[in-house]
Amino acid sequence: MPQRGDSFAGNGYVPRLGDAVHFDWSPVITREMRGPHYGLVVSADLFNQGTGLAVVVPMTSKGGKLSGFELPIRAGRVNGVAVLSGLRSLDTQSRDIRFEAECAPGDVAEANRRIRMVFHMLTCNQHEVVGGI
Repeated sequence: MPQRGDSFAGNGYVPRLGDAVHFDWSPVITREMRGPHYGLVVSADLFNQGTGLAVVVPMTSKGGKLSGFELPIRAGRVNGVAVLSGLRSLDTQSRDIRFEAECAPGDVAEANRRIRMVFHMLTCNQHEVVGGI
């Protein structure tokens, strides 16, 4: 089990599904979250280990802007919302990604359920979205 503050560079930490992690989101363009923030790992352990990447959504304490695309999260020192529309694939071996805490399994399952809905909305025709969700 990783300890708070563990990183890949320091201990070979590989983020796991459901980990709350802390890292610098920069570089970014326009409205993307920038600077040091927490994130929720939503990709499977096998993917993270096999690719050296992790799919992460940003977490912020300033919720209330994106309704269904936000999920309240409490884990360790993190108390805010995961922004599920902000998916990002990160190189876990090049960034200083530090473990903070494990999120509740129910929160992680709900995050992935809502992310699947986002992808459904991205990949279907308008009449399918209105009638299918």
